[in-house]
Amino acid sequence: MLGTRGLNCEYSRRLCGNLYANMLFATSAGQLLSLLFEDLFKKFNSDMKLNIDKVLKKPNRTEEFDASTLLYTGANLITHGMNRAISTGNWSLKRFKMERAGVTHVLSRLSYISALGMMTRISSQFEKTRKVSGPRALQPSQFGLLCPSDTPEGEACGLVKNLALMTHITTDDEEEPIRKLVFALGAEDATILTGHELYAPGAYIIFINGTLHGLTRFPMKFLRSFRKLRRNGKISEFISIYINHHHNGVHIATDGGRICRPLIIVENGRSKVTPRYLKVCIFTSIFLFYSSRRFYFSRSQADARYLKTS
Repeated sequence: MLGTRGLNCEYSRRLCGNLYANMLFATSAGQLLSLLFEDLFKKFNSDMKLNIDKVLKKPNRTEEFDASTLLYTGANLITHGMNRAISTGNWSLKRFKMERAGVTHVLSRLSYISALGMMTRISSQFEKTRKVSGPRALQPSQFGLLCPSDTPEGEACGLVKNLALMTHITTDDEEEPIRKLVFALGAEDATILTGHELYAPGAYIIFINGTLHGLTRFPMKFLRSFRKLRRNGKISEFISIYINHHHNGVHIATDGGRICRPLIIVENGRSKVTPRYLKVCIFTSIFLFYSSRRFYFSRSQADARYLKTS
């Protein structure tokens, strides 16, 4: 976990830094692979430069020199380096002063549940030998995000957790389209406003990934319009927005590493999820089940199977 976003709780004097809804998770696959490739690529360039300098610094400067031979001999440096790091799980990057062990593991195929457990595992940075109960205990903020029962025994109990099956860890989304959408929804540009206007009563500052971009005087209307566009599929469903009335701010997050969970939308005391959507989900799952096994049947047979399940 990279860190936590600090939130001042209105009903508590303590800083809510241990809430799982406010944490960023390090999705190390893309980040570590990019650092590894950059380190190997720069090492390849430096080695090739040294080899070229050895030839060109010779007294006989008229000798024919072909750099393609060096490309052929050192072409496998990057491939071998990435294969070695992935097979051993050791990330040794001297350029970035990174020394990590156990980054990759062999996926357990003993059962379907064990495979899911390994793919959703979360390891914290706490020392497993410390006898502390706080990081190991269950918290209400883990509801819907982490599995409350899937954890190993022994000294790693409670420190190694697993994601719930329906959670999703976000990736980076483009910030510029969201910034244009904020101004299209009626927000004022913060760069042309004075301090008196920014902190006037009823003014809510709009932050995108923690950076001030605009100001709105109708935060609830802005929130409803933004969520309506998100629910209609106009923007990504993993872009979050919430209002902090304690600081008079509207916070929009598009960065990666945020953990999300599915929620049922309720309007006027009634759920938006109706039996019609459940029947569509059942029919879709049945179709995917038979399609994966290369079973083909007519439409009448599909309707009969659908009626039996419903």
